[in-house]
Amino acid sequence: MHNFELHPEFYNQPILLTEEEKKDPSTVIKQFFEDVKPVEARIHLYNLLEVALTRPNTIYDDASERDEVLCFIKNFEKMIEAVSLI
Repeated sequence: MHNFELHPEFYNQPILLTEEEKKDPSTVIKQFFEDVKPVEARIHLYNLLEVALTRPNTIYDDASERDEVLCFIKNFEKMIEAVSLI
């Protein structure tokens, strides 16, 4: 079990953002897209997905777990597209 699951009240809030970034999160978004283009984000996502789903003895051994990660990747990719337009 991950710390995320053990302490959801803590991890359901921003923990990496500075106070300034919390006040203006658009700066983080702008910096992300200056550093990473959408195509690069897609490449990283699908590389991570490939590793997660093709390695033996992973947490994604069960079909429902693989389906969950596939849905997450699809939704995350859509979010990247939407945020890149802001």
